[in-house]
Amino acid sequence: MQRGWRWTQAKSSSPTEQGLPVQETIWQKVGKLAQQAVYEFHQNPLLLKHPRGCERVADKLYLYYEIAVVRDRVIQIIQQYQASPFLFGRDIIVLNRGDEQLPQPIEIQVDNYSFQLFAAFDCIVQSPDLQLQIIDFKTGIADPDLRQAEAYLLACSYLYPDRNVVASFYNLETMTSSELITTTAAKLTETADKLAQIAKLHHQQLQDYQADPASFDRLFPAHPGSHCRYCPYNYRCDYGSTT
Repeated sequence: MQRGWRWTQAKSSSPTEQGLPVQETIWQKVGKLAQQAVYEFHQNPLLLKHPRGCERVADKLYLYYEIAVVRDRVIQIIQQYQASPFLFGRDIIVLNRGDEQLPQPIEIQVDNYSFQLFAAFDCIVQSPDLQLQIIDFKTGIADPDLRQAEAYLLACSYLYPDRNVVASFYNLETMTSSELITTTAAKLTETADKLAQIAKLHHQQLQDYQADPASFDRLFPAHPGSHCRYCPYNYRCDYGSTT
């Protein structure tokens, strides 16, 4: 996926390549629709108790036009969420539908270098003691990536500098929540340094590619494997059909 994303960045300046779609995988489609379902429930909380609430949310998401494997998994998630709504009664500060445009970038400064960080939060809730908790919704069985939480916590240190913020993951299929993830000033600095290194490397790689388009495979080598089936760019990749 990382290679595919870099491919779209590298090709974005080419008139013949602009506008090419990113094809969502089944797993990504399930995740996005599940988040949209949570959003719809809390846009109209009466649906959480309505006997046809699940059906109405499914209608709003046009689930009956989806392929069976997506439709059935998302309907099960909707039914589970109505029976045990994770966010019910909580002070919701941010709840995104999951299909919004990119948020406004956050300018991160590391020594004399700055880069833009785009942090799209699924949900942020506030506890009675005013602590903020970032909640990232997951589906499937993959373990959450703690680096994602670290990036979110860095973003919140800029957006909410005077607040105590923690992060967590909640799986909408298994109905399980991770432990709360905290940070320190030293850890935030370390995360910012890592992201700055990635940003510098990516910028240099794009410059090298633009100077020599034939160098793409050398600059962004493929690492094919079973994970390729989850990649929305595999239809553009020579290795995607061989895994």
